[in-house]
Amino acid sequence: MVKKISRLVLSLIVVSTSVHAEKITLSQAKMAELVIQKSLSLKETDLRYEQYRYAPFLVYGNYEWKWSIESGYQVDKSESLSLIGDYRFERYKTVASISKSLITGTSLVFDVARTSQKRDGDSFAAVGSTQTAASMSQITFDSWGVSIEQALWGNSFGVADRARIRAAESLYKSQNLIRSDEIQNLVLQGLRLYWDVYVAQENFNESLSARDRYQKLVGSIQRKSSLGYTLPGELNQVNAEFEARQSNIKTGSQDYLRRLESLVTFLNLPPNTEIQFDIPKNIPPIPKLTPKGAKDVRSIQSQDLRIASVEDELKYVDSNNSPKLNLIAKLGATGVDESSSESMSELTRGSHPNAYVGLRLSHAFGSDVRKEEILNKKATLELERVKQQRYILEFDDRQRQAQRKVEVAFQVLDSVAKQKVFREKALNELNRSYTQGRTDIRNLIDAMNALNTTEVAHSRAIGDYFIALNEWAALRDELIKDKE
Repeated sequence: MVKKISRLVLSLIVVSTSVHAEKITLSQAKMAELVIQKSLSLKETDLRYEQYRYAPFLVYGNYEWKWSIESGYQVDKSESLSLIGDYRFERYKTVASISKSLITGTSLVFDVARTSQKRDGDSFAAVGSTQTAASMSQITFDSWGVSIEQALWGNSFGVADRARIRAAESLYKSQNLIRSDEIQNLVLQGLRLYWDVYVAQENFNESLSARDRYQKLVGSIQRKSSLGYTLPGELNQVNAEFEARQSNIKTGSQDYLRRLESLVTFLNLPPNTEIQFDIPKNIPPIPKLTPKGAKDVRSIQSQDLRIASVEDELKYVDSNNSPKLNLIAKLGATGVDESSSESMSELTRGSHPNAYVGLRLSHAFGSDVRKEEILNKKATLELERVKQQRYILEFDDRQRQAQRKVEVAFQVLDSVAKQKVFREKALNELNRSYTQGRTDIRNLIDAMNALNTTEVAHSRAIGDYFIALNEWAALRDELIKDKE
């Protein structure tokens, strides 16, 4: 009767704030699914890594098409060496251009412009022999131009630009692999919590069973005591043990509820969700797995990509810091006339072309910043390579240790299961022997406590074995698939 009341009390505590609490049955697979679907921690991880998408686009942005258009009105009464007098110019000017940089180290610019000018004023003098254009009261000037600049040395034919793009892409791919690893670790964290809650629940139930055994023993000794068949102190000993079991129930229920609330919160479920555990009836044997190569796991592959990224960054810095020799080519044409249509006609006929070809050499010097930048990238590259070597060695160690942990956990579980059977038999034999007056009460109490301890250890051994299996699978990147 007391056991039924205690179980009722615990159930009332769990659902006290909601009569219509949601109920779910959790298996390991369902637990992993809920972590991926509902966990706020996983959403935080996804959003944090989503921010890394921006970095590669900062590089791609350097190769976008760029266009601009400017149009305006100007009033000009200034004088110059070529124009002296009392005059006033009104100009309407429009300039449009489009440009693009290519990953071949090429820059393209195309622009067109029109300027419409009107002159007012009576007193005017033009310095120089040619006064035709200056003396026109209204004139239109049209022009177009194309310029091409090609890097020949220092980012030679875009070698630095392409290295910078590859560096950004490799780094983003590396971060995506780490994101998959973090998601897997969150699933593993959820599965650890899953088994901790299950073990806490089983420990609570075993505390109830232990208390019930003492309840029966107290009743039996009370009857014997009333007939004067007990030794001094026997009743008080079992009463003390009974109270200890009552205390264990209170602490066990508190521990179970605390872990259950943590599990519900981790899964982002309603606060009063009731959880039932779907535990395999048969303990799975140790899987026979061939050792996995370090290069086949995400963490090492991510480090490989990080090394590739730093290598390309070094190429970019090295090439970009070299003296720059660029080939420059420009072609354009103009048209000028009082009539805007005639001005445009001159422009399209190419009557007044303008062409230019040249080389531009430039270099910055006077400080060691570029030298130090290269040394910094080389040190970063060496650091990442050392990390990779360490990660590979550590992975081999961790893989062996994870397999041993699974093997030991399975052996412990098997041993504890056998201990439980033996202690149950021992308790039954000592109970009969005590009833017959052939065993001291202390031996019976020790046997009951030992059985309770073994029952608790058995639940913990089950959880430890499944946790070890999950950790082994996570180490091999087999707990979840890569997140696309």
